[in-house]
Amino acid sequence: MSFRFFSLIFLVLAFFLSAESASALEYVRFRHLGKERNEEGRVILEAPDGIAFESRDGQLYGITLRNLLTRRSDELPFTPYTKAEMLERLKEEFPASEGYDYMLQYGPFIVVYATSKPFANWYGSLLEKLYKNYVPHWKRLGVELTEPQFPMVAVLLSSEERFQQYGRQDEAFLIPGQCAYYNKLTNRIVMYDMSGLQVFQEGNRRPAAASDIQRFLAHPQSNNNITAVVHEAVHQVGYNTGMHPRHVFANPLWLCEGLAVLHEVPDPRNNLGWTLGPHINTRRLEQLRRHLDNPQLVSPIQKMIQDDDLLRKQATALDNYALAWGVTYYLVKRRPKELAAYLTLLQTKTPLSDDDAEIRMSDFESCFGTDWDAFYRDFAAFVRRL
Repeated sequence: MSFRFFSLIFLVLAFFLSAESASALEYVRFRHLGKERNEEGRVILEAPDGIAFESRDGQLYGITLRNLLTRRSDELPFTPYTKAEMLERLKEEFPASEGYDYMLQYGPFIVVYATSKPFANWYGSLLEKLYKNYVPHWKRLGVELTEPQFPMVAVLLSSEERFQQYGRQDEAFLIPGQCAYYNKLTNRIVMYDMSGLQVFQEGNRRPAAASDIQRFLAHPQSNNNITAVVHEAVHQVGYNTGMHPRHVFANPLWLCEGLAVLHEVPDPRNNLGWTLGPHINTRRLEQLRRHLDNPQLVSPIQKMIQDDDLLRKQATALDNYALAWGVTYYLVKRRPKELAAYLTLLQTKTPLSDDDAEIRMSDFESCFGTDWDAFYRDFAAFVRRL
């Protein structure tokens, strides 16, 4: 598929999805990742070389004409799958005969798991707690969020090997040590049981228990695991409640990652190992403080706002994730009204707008002002007091 076609899809997708008029239900058969698929859904973009298609389970497909085998429509309106309908689809993809089971009791989530039940219960409870607290938290700050349109799916795999294999099939870019990811196109979280309970259960020939989860959470290494899985869950909740438009790539990466890093902090005092923040992220704070005395740091802040390069490049990512956390935490604590206005601006932005560096900077300055020296002085003083 051409780069131009993908660019067209994701530039206009949110515009079509935000339209209030109901789309006709369409039925397509197409080739995807080497396999034929039959899907119900809606065509959200027609282009000379293919279509952008959203299935009723919320997955997005860019289908070239060469891979589009059949297509028909009827007069029924497009409606997302209900939880029950989504479950039936998931049972076909993740059959019980291969060791999968399912949980529906955790709010708008469906947890598909091939792990021990205590581990799946722990993660489902974590997702539900995040969702129930995230939306009211940001609404209190003046950010308007919505109910998820589709049931949100989390896939829990039994081992790192199966996780890596699934990631390759999902065309996910995984780095060494990664234990979870969120895929905006499939709208799923995928992770594996990093607690070791699956291996423990198989080796000891007894079911894992809730007390085993508490031992896992008490281990120092669990902090890194909790950070990773909560970070990805924040992405999923944010993209499904309207904090960020899921269907375009115009969202400033520093803000998407800054919000995820803001909420990822473990809480050993809680029986789930986590409580909604924002808390001080000590790991990111230590990284940020090493660079705080650099008078040129104001320039990386501006560049981070203007484009995503510093966060995408491996050589600069670590420092700039810390910077994204610091700026986001500062705005939440010191300038919450302006932050709410900025988030609202990004929510309502026309996807067809040309969000180059100049426009991204203009958006930021329209809410936070143009005096960068004053911004940096206040930001630096705030960080030093933490």
